[in-house]
Amino acid sequence: MKTGLAVTALLFLMTGCTGVPKGIEPVTGFDQQRYLGTWYEIARLDHSFEEGLSQVTAEYSLNNDGSIKVINRGYSAEAGEWKEAEGRAVFVGDSNVGHLKVSFFGPFYAS
Repeated sequence: MKTGLAVTALLFLMTGCTGVPKGIEPVTGFDQQRYLGTWYEIARLDHSFEEGLSQVTAEYSLNNDGSIKVINRGYSAEAGEWKEAEGRAVFVGDSNVGHLKVSFFGPFYAS
């Protein structure tokens, strides 16, 4: 009984973070090829990885399995070095809808 409850809770947590926020509509007619490449930050809501970083970029490239490789980078002036996190993004539904989920930590994905 406890194992079943734990598994159910884990599955809920793993899928609960891939929804779309209320009032937000994903882009339709999404063109993956135009999405690939390097994106430069012009504004942000800090995530823990980005806190204290400047010159933040996100680089998207296609993996052999059809998923998207994500590399987030930023410079820490305090540490005097570049920080980097690598992840994997996949479409939540159809590939022509701009709703992807990304994982930087194994099986745990978020929109």
